[in-house]
Amino acid sequence: MEYNVKIEGMMCGMCEAHVNDAIRNNFDVKKVKSSHKKGLTTIKAASDIDTEKLKEVIKNEGYTVLEVSVMA
Repeated sequence: MEYNVKIEGMMCGMCEAHVNDAIRNNFDVKKVKSSHKKGLTTIKAASDIDTEKLKEVIKNEGYTVLEVSVMA
């Protein structure tokens, strides 16, 4: 499964690292990559991710999730 998450509020590489670490610490993911320039985080996971929990985890880091799209 691949998740594309549009995020508002990432301003730099440290913001990307905070988002990536929060996702890694809360979900079983194969790969996670964020781009503050694009306002996008891409997650590759072996199993389904609870998108509501994902939004909450990112919100708790101080960022706003605008959209989550899932590709099988």
